[in-house]
Amino acid sequence: MAEEFKVTFWGVRGSYASPRKDTLQFGGNTTCLEVLIGSTTIIIDAGTGIINLGQKLVSDYFNHGGKGSLELTLLFTHLHHDHTQGLPFFAPLYLGQTVLHLFGPRNFGNELNITLERSMIPPNFPIDFYHANSIKEITTIKENNIILIDTKVPIPRLLNRYHDKSEIKPSTIVIRIMNDHSHPANGVFVYRIEYAGKSIVFATDVEGYICGDAKLIQFAKGTDLLIHDSQYSTQQYTALPTPKQGFGHSTPEMAIEVAKKAEAKTLALTHHDPLSSDSTLKKNQTKYKKQFSSLFYAQEGLSVTI
Repeated sequence: MAEEFKVTFWGVRGSYASPRKDTLQFGGNTTCLEVLIGSTTIIIDAGTGIINLGQKLVSDYFNHGGKGSLELTLLFTHLHHDHTQGLPFFAPLYLGQTVLHLFGPRNFGNELNITLERSMIPPNFPIDFYHANSIKEITTIKENNIILIDTKVPIPRLLNRYHDKSEIKPSTIVIRIMNDHSHPANGVFVYRIEYAGKSIVFATDVEGYICGDAKLIQFAKGTDLLIHDSQYSTQQYTALPTPKQGFGHSTPEMAIEVAKKAEAKTLALTHHDPLSSDSTLKKNQTKYKKQFSSLFYAQEGLSVTI
C-alpha cells in the first residue's frame, strides 16, 4: 500500500527574506520545500524557511522517543544566497543523531562540499560546517544522475541513469534532475520526484523562452504538481530603466505556458518578489486562475497531498 505523498512550503519568497505586516499570509521566508513520503523526508533548498522546518523536525524526533537516526535528504537547486542562507540555523545540522544526505551542483568549478564549507567559516559564521555534530554525506550531482530512495530504508542511492540499472519497486522514490541554464551564472537544477505513479516538479529560478521552455515542458510532462518560479510581473520584466530580462526568473504567463504544454494537473507559483504584498499576490492569484484554473500561489505553511 502506497505511503502518503505530501508537500509543505516552508519558504516561498525570492531574493531576500521580507518579514513585514503585509507578507504574513504568503510568508516572508526564502525558498524551502519539504516533501514527506511516509517517513521519508526530502528537503529542497535551504533558504530561511528551513529554520522553522528544522525546529519542527528536531521536536518531532524527540517527541517520538529520539531513537535511531534522523535521516534527511537535502537537495540544492543552486547555491545562491537566498537558497542557502538558512542552513547555518538548521537545527538538525547540530544534532549528533542526524544523518544529512546533501546533493547539489558544482558552483563556479567547486564541488558542493567546498561551497557549503565556505558558507560557514569566519567571518560568515562563527561555527565551522564540519564541526556541527551531524553526519554529513555530501555529493555533487549532474543531470545524468538519478537518486533512488526506498521508503522502507530511507537512505538515498545515486545512479547514472544511462549506465546503472536498478529495479524500481512500489516502495521506491525516484528523483530526476534537469539542468536549466537560464539562471545566472551556473544555471539551476530542476527536480522531479516520483512515487507510486504520482510526481511533483520543482522549477525555481528559471526564466521562460519564446514558445515555452521545451526542455522543461518535456521534463514536467504529466506531473501532478508543477511548482514554478513567477517572481516578476510582465511590467517588472520589461520596464525601463532596469528590466528584469536575463535575471533568471519568470512571469506568471511563462509558468502557465509551461504548465499547459506539460499538461500539469496543478500549478503552484513561487519565489515571490520580496516587494510583493499579500494583497498583490491575492489579486494575481484571482487574475491568473482565469488562465489556468488549478493554479495557486504558494503560501508558507501550506501543505498539499499529491
